[in-house]
Amino acid sequence: MSQVIRIPSEVYSRLEQHAEGFDTPANVIEKLLNHFEGVDQKASHESSDQVVSRRDSTKYSFNNHTYGKGRLVLAIVKEYIASNPETLFEDLLLIFPKSLQGSTGVFSKHKDAQEIYERTNHKRHFLKSNELIQLSDCVVAVSTEWGAMNIDAFIRKAQSIGYTVL
Repeated sequence: MSQVIRIPSEVYSRLEQHAEGFDTPANVIEKLLNHFEGVDQKASHESSDQVVSRRDSTKYSFNNHTYGKGRLVLAIVKEYIASNPETLFEDLLLIFPKSLQGSTGVFSKHKDAQEIYERTNHKRHFLKSNELIQLSDCVVAVSTEWGAMNIDAFIRKAQSIGYTVL
């Protein structure tokens, strides 16, 4: 089971200095541990490849479109707002509580999401103008941080309010 480790942005920035190409934070930490423990990098690389190949790339169908996890959440939240245009930020939090996603929540205010990106240089929200969602009282950005461990709760919630996800 995966565990969440929270680290200060300064430490994260130091880890980024050791990343190569599309390394994940877990791969960089593994490299550092291997170095410290004197483990052969080639043997370790094989286990890293196995982890990458197990990455869940499940696709979902919603409104006659196919989506990965993050884009599915974005599409459902956009659809909800299109059907409920008077929704306020606090109302949306009641419909899609932070606990559905976990650490970053289903969405954040755009200014907060942008600040996270600028501070960490890690895009945790959909930030392009066509991905942002205008509420009655603010603009929100939906989280990109979706995986096998948290998507099911979001889908159950979407289904409970009338959306069909296959």
